[in-house]
Amino acid sequence: MRKKTILAAAVVAAISAGMIGASMSQAFATDKQEAQTTQQSDEQKVADQDLIKVSEDATLTMQNVRGARLAIFNGIPDKAQVYTDAAATRVVAALKDVDKYALDIKKPVQEGEEYVPMHASLGIVEGFVPDETKMKHIAKANEHLHKGETKKAVEVLKLGAIDVALSTELVPLKSAKSHIDEAVRLIGDGKYYEANLALKALEDAVVIETFAVDAIPKTKAGS
Repeated sequence: MRKKTILAAAVVAAISAGMIGASMSQAFATDKQEAQTTQQSDEQKVADQDLIKVSEDATLTMQNVRGARLAIFNGIPDKAQVYTDAAATRVVAALKDVDKYALDIKKPVQEGEEYVPMHASLGIVEGFVPDETKMKHIAKANEHLHKGETKKAVEVLKLGAIDVALSTELVPLKSAKSHIDEAVRLIGDGKYYEANLALKALEDAVVIETFAVDAIPKTKAGS
């Protein structure tokens, strides 16, 4: 039983890592890498095969928010300023494309808010019992994930009677901009503790949702 539990956990990690590697490889790029990959982007082709569209700008917004909080904690105010300024730029960019990414959630945590995915991963639902046949389907699914073919990967998993769900972290963009703007102002006034609290409030507002792969909400744009 213990071996099955360990194997199931490894399978979840493998599938999640495969999806992240396929759909989020640019999200953690440096500014230099972003400039190099923008011209080569095949974003539309990838989007057509994704189960869900993850906003790179939303992802980098939150990375910069966390970087700013760490800089404040480590007593590096100049670096905190750089991170909050970068977050402010990114959140504006994310808001420009909000309809492309914001999910049409039926019961939003905050009315009128725009919830945009900043991260997504696949996981196996509870009760999964691995066997040789299922592991072959998982290996095939990972081949599709490596190519960015998320939907095809899920189809392969279904053929193997492997139920998967999609977990995503959603950023409330309107609140994000408000908290980040406040943090920029507070850091400018030398109020680093208060700025940290403003950024923490944003992190606390991030929502984690899990959807069945055949019941993922559409974006506001309808795609």
